[in-house]
Amino acid sequence: MAQTKLANLVDPQVLADMISAELEDAIRFSPLAAVDRTLVGRPGSTVTVPRFKYIGDAQDVAEGAAIDLALLETATDEFSIKKVGKGVELTDEAVLSGYGDPIGEAQKQIVMAISNKVDNDTLEALDSTTLVYSDATELNVEAVDAAQGIFNDEDDSPMVLIASPADVANLRKDASGDWARASELGDQILVSGVFGEVLGAQVVRSRKVPEGTAYLVKSGAIGLYLKRDIEIETDRDILHKSTVITADQHYGVHLYDESKAVKIDFGAPVEG
Repeated sequence: MAQTKLANLVDPQVLADMISAELEDAIRFSPLAAVDRTLVGRPGSTVTVPRFKYIGDAQDVAEGAAIDLALLETATDEFSIKKVGKGVELTDEAVLSGYGDPIGEAQKQIVMAISNKVDNDTLEALDSTTLVYSDATELNVEAVDAAQGIFNDEDDSPMVLIASPADVANLRKDASGDWARASELGDQILVSGVFGEVLGAQVVRSRKVPEGTAYLVKSGAIGLYLKRDIEIETDRDILHKSTVITADQHYGVHLYDESKAVKIDFGAPVEG
């Protein structure tokens, strides 16, 4: 007679495949990032990334006059690869006789834990942008319009506005008829959780963003460097008859193109 053993239920390779597939979708802001896998298999834990400085807008040139030549310069950003991880311990009783699906729940929780950490680091990177609009006292249509004017390009590609639920509620009220529901955007949605759209910016509510702050972001603003794909390991405690499941991810996040990220800083919300 065939026996169902714990090893048949907790397969680290199966878990790794399932978690890796779900993690890419769970990282909320990954569509805004340029994902780089060139670090996989290479030594070192510090990354130096070159980037070009903007040469400035073109200028009028009179007939017969020479065109002014700009100096094309580069700068570098340096950041470290980090390791994040999470784990759970499941007893044999929990797996074989417990309520619901403990292994599936462990998988779900691990994906949530790591994806939330990557999103936190993404927001931290966005906060380092030098493009800041601070001439507003609340998040309204006028503030969004002014912030969009700070972008150092004429690229009219879609953008995402990330703000706290309270500030988004105020923006939606101010936008009134100019507010488009997420259901009206169809396949144009850039990231998961889009709540609506105003002035071409898809609005995302996030409790990770403090009230009084918002971010306007275009795709490619963030660089996500992967050192190693997520690794799942299991270990048996034969004395306590339990299995430990851990997952870790090695990566680095930085502001890849600051011309595609504007921080809106309007201080504490105004009380009426």
